[in-house]
Amino acid sequence: MAFIPGYEFIIKNKLGIIFDFYLNEQKHIEYIVSDNKGKWKEKYVVITELTENFYVEIDDKDNIHIISFHSNGNLYYSQYNNKQWQNHLIAQYPVSEQVILYPTIKYVNNQIHIFYYLLYTSEKNKAYLLHLSFDNKNYKTNHITTVYSHSYLNPFKIFSKDDEILILYGSVVNGVDQIFITKLNISTGKLDNSISLSHSKDKKIYIDGLLDNNKTLHIIWSKYDEEHLVVQYLNIDTNKLDIKSEDLNPISLSNQSSCSFPTLVYYKEILWAIWTEVGKIVSCYSIDMGKNWSESFIHEDSRKLNFKRYRYISNSSNDLESILCDVVFGSLYPNIKFLGFGGETDDDIPTS
Repeated sequence: MAFIPGYEFIIKNKLGIIFDFYLNEQKHIEYIVSDNKGKWKEKYVVITELTENFYVEIDDKDNIHIISFHSNGNLYYSQYNNKQWQNHLIAQYPVSEQVILYPTIKYVNNQIHIFYYLLYTSEKNKAYLLHLSFDNKNYKTNHITTVYSHSYLNPFKIFSKDDEILILYGSVVNGVDQIFITKLNISTGKLDNSISLSHSKDKKIYIDGLLDNNKTLHIIWSKYDEEHLVVQYLNIDTNKLDIKSEDLNPISLSNQSSCSFPTLVYYKEILWAIWTEVGKIVSCYSIDMGKNWSESFIHEDSRKLNFKRYRYISNSSNDLESILCDVVFGSLYPNIKFLGFGGETDDDIPTS
C-alpha cells in the first residue's frame, strides 16, 4: 500500500475521549470525537477559513489549544474549554510578502508559548524563528534565531525542561547543513547561545527528536549518502550542554535507501527508531536507551495498509506510564492503528 503525505493530530484526554484533528476537503480545521470507549461520534469544525498549517496541544486540565495559519494571512490562537471554542486573531500577515511555516504551540508551566518560522517572499532560503508569549493578555514577540536552508527548510522541535524550553533546529552555515540546540529560560526570557551538534558536511533533512524523562535528548535525521538517504542517530545530556560537535559521533541505523521522516518512540521501556522506506515502515529498537541498536526490519502491516503520520498527545494515565512520543505512523481513519513499534497488533488506539 502507500504512505499518505501530511499528518493529523490524535489527542486523548484523561477520560479516554479521543479527538482526531485534520484538514477537511475545504481545508478547514475539522475534528471527530470518540466516546470514552473509543467509538467515533460527531464531527466539528474549529475555523471555517482556508488553512495552510496548524498545531494542536492539550494542557494538564484537558483544555485543547490550537495555533493555525490561514491562506488569507490570519494567524489564530484557538482554545477549547467548557465544550466551546474561542478563536483569537493574533496577527495578520500580507501573504504576498510573508508566509508562516511550522506553527507550534506548547503549554509549559501554566503558560502558552507559540513558535513559528516567518519567511519573506523576497528573501530566498531564509527564515526567522519567532516566539510569542502572553504578557498580561498581550502578546510579546521574541526573535529566537535566523536560519538558512537549501531547498528544504527543516522543522524545528520544542521541548520543555523544568523552567526552560529547548529548541532543536537545523540551519545552513557556510553552505553546510548543521544541527543546533538552544535554550530559553521561561522566567527571565534569557536565550542562550546556540550550540552546534554536528560537524559533518553531508546534507541533513527530517530532523526530529525526543526528550526522555532523564532529560536525555535523542536526535534523529536522514542524511544524504550519495543519492540515498540514511537514518542517523545521536543523543546528548541536556544537563551538560557544554559540548563540542567534534566529540559527538552519530551512528547509522539504516542501509542506503529512501529512508524518510524518521521518528522516535519510547514504548514500554524500549526506544524505537521508525521511518518510511520505499513506501513501507521500517524500524529498529534499543533496549539500553540508544547505546546499542537492533538490525532494522520491515513491519509487514505496512505492506497491506495505507498509512500516514500522526502527532499523538495523551493525558491518559496509562499512556503517560507506557509511551513517550511526538510523531507516530498509523493506519487511516476510521480504524486507526499505530504502526512500527511494539509489534504489529499490540500498539493500537481503540478506534472504530
